[in-house]
Parts: sequence; structure tokens; C-alpha cells
Amino acid sequence: MDGVTRIGVSLEPELLKEFDASISKKGYVSRSEAIRDLVRDSLAESDWKNDNEYMTGVVVMVYDHSISSVGERLTELQHEHISNVNTTIHVHLDHDRCMEILIVEGELGTLKNFASEITSIKGVLRGRLTMVSPKSGNMHHVGTRN
Repeated sequence: MDGVTRIGVSLEPELLKEFDASISKKGYVSRSEAIRDLVRDSLAESDWKNDNEYMTGVVVMVYDHSISSVGERLTELQHEHISNVNTTIHVHLDHDRCMEILIVEGELGTLKNFASEITSIKGVLRGRLTMVSPKSGNMHHVGTRN
């Protein structure tokens, strides 16, 4: 492997057994691949602590459109954050429930606040903000409401 440095890692037998079971469930073909992802995630953690960091990602929400004005309020919020919302995808799940996926970008703190505003609307049943730093390529959930 060009450009790769080999390192050694020592783990207790039980920890290694749990790690192997976990990476097997996730479909990793090697321990090295899984460890590389863990290291990348660890390095990316600083991005998720800096509210001024530029991020891209998605807000996924499920809401009950039969609840008065929920759709109007969601549209208003998206217009208020027009500089952060790139694309909206709307899916009808059943007679009363819809899912919207918003592709967003901007400073992490702004996006967190936007997602919190969305999830606090009466009628929004679930919401999640999932972010990726353009420089790291690693996805992280930074807010959830179930």
C-alpha cells in the first residue's frame, strides 16, 4: 500500500471480540478499514464543537400535515433561512403524515438553531440534523427529536 503507514494496536481480548463483532455487523472487510473510519471520526469531532464551522448536511423531518398550520410554519421557516436551504424534497407517507428532507449549508450553530426551530413546531413528529464537514467527509448526527 503506497502512502500508508502500518501501526500496531494492543487491545484486551474481550474488547477485540466486541470490536470484531461490531465491525462485522457494519460490513467492514478489515479491522484496518474500521480503525481508519474511527480515526477520521475522532479527528472530525472538533468540527462538531465549533459552531462557526461551515457545514453541509440534511434536516429530515416527519410531520402530521393535518395539524393546523404546520405546513405553513415549515415553509415560513425555510424562507427565513433561505440562505441555508438549498433543496427541499417532500414525500407523502400516508393520509396524514409527510416527510421533508432539506439539504442545508452554513455555520453549524445556525444550522443547529434552524433544526431546533423545525423540531419545536407543533405537528413535527420527528426531526434530525445530520451534518458533514466538506473538509472531512464524515457524517454526524448533531440533533435529534423522537
